[in-house]
Formats: sequence, C-alpha cells, structure tokens
Amino acid sequence: MNELFILGELMNNPMHGYLLHQILNGIVGPTRKVSWGALYPLIHGMLADGLIEQVPDEQPEGAKRGKGKKKKIYKLTDEGRMRFFRLMEEPIPYSPDYELHFYTKLKNFGLISKELQFLILHQYKDFLRYEIRHEEERLEYASKDERIPQGEQQYILIFFRHRLEKLRFDEEWVLQLINSHRENGEGIERE
Repeated sequence: MNELFILGELMNNPMHGYLLHQILNGIVGPTRKVSWGALYPLIHGMLADGLIEQVPDEQPEGAKRGKGKKKKIYKLTDEGRMRFFRLMEEPIPYSPDYELHFYTKLKNFGLISKELQFLILHQYKDFLRYEIRHEEERLEYASKDERIPQGEQQYILIFFRHRLEKLRFDEEWVLQLINSHRENGEGIERE
C-alpha cells in the first residue's frame, strides 16, 4: 500500500521524501504513523528497482531550508508508471488495512480508466458485504450465547450493532458511487 501511495504521489510531480512522509501520515490519520524507518527503506528499494529516480533539486539556493543541504527529490520512471497501474489493477487482499488501501486507490481514480474505477468500487462493495456477513453472524451468536454474563452481553451487542450500522452505511455509500458511474454511462457493469 505504501508503494502504491508513493507511486501515485509521483505520477504528476517530483517530490522530496519529507513531503511524501507528511502526505502519507496525513492520510493514515492521527493514530497511525509511518516512520522514517519504514519510509526510507521503501524509497531506497524503489530506487534500486528502477521505479523512481533521484533528480536535482531545482529550487533557488535562497528558497532551500537548512545550511545549503539539498533535498533529495524523487521522480517516477517509466517502470514506476507501469508498476503503479499494475498495483491499481491488483485486487486488495482482505486484511485490517483493506480500507486504507482502498482509499489510496480511490485517491488515484483520476489517473485510471472508468472501467478500472468501477471494478475497484465493486471489489470494495464485496469486501463490505463480507464484513457485514461476519458482523451479522457475531451479533446472532453473541445474542444467543448464554455463557456471556447479561450485563456484558448488553454492551457486546451494542458494539456489534454499531459496527454493523457503520458497515451498512459504507456499503450504501459505495453503492451510490457505483450507481453514479452507471447512470453517467461511465465504466462497465459487472455481474
């Protein structure tokens, strides 16, 4: 997911690592942070794989921060562009990071075909339906499990119902996006 994020950010403009770090941390939110220790090895690996390249900093000397130290500016290569599109096409594995991975793809919708947008939206809908079925099963099981103390069961059920409502809200949201694509003649319908 972080590789896709970096490639997507570099699709239009070269950037320095500090800005990539700031934007990525802005996306993952206040409770999760991407450390420099995770970001820079990824950047170095992408350099070694020929997906990105380092280019000279074009800023005038007076505009640079620090004592003359040049920022490392990274630019996407042709191989990096091809890798970006391959990553956008790959289905997202079901994992705790699924939604963040989906949002990374959604952020890049302006760079891909309407057909691929439609496919990604359908994959997200399928993921949500998988999660909804799981929550419905948990709710049913917890409501019938007599081993759970009644005082505890009450709050477990409140939590499961809340989670189910959030998932259904997200499902409705993605269905609206899919319908918007369909009504505007964008994308292709998937059965």
